[in-house]
Amino acid sequence: MGKRSLPALIALNVVLLLALVLTTLAPQPAQAQGFAAARFLMVSGPTQGRGQQDVIYIIEMNSARIVAAFYNSGTDTWEPIDGASMLGALRGN
Repeated sequence: MGKRSLPALIALNVVLLLALVLTTLAPQPAQAQGFAAARFLMVSGPTQGRGQQDVIYIIEMNSARIVAAFYNSGTDTWEPIDGASMLGALRGN
């Protein structure tokens, strides 16, 4: 090994060590938790007592919750009618 190569190797090791320290100590980006995305099912259908209005039934598949809503054209809003747990309804609760 020559006299010139030893300082070059030391400088290279210092640079590599600094790069290792900087990548280790740099803050990591935030990561989302591992929850699955919510899955929804929307079904339209008739309802009693609403005349010409159909109802949209929105079911959240992960928790089996259901909500019924209709569009009120007079106020230009969606109005929820009722919500329930499908599992509770099947069990008779």
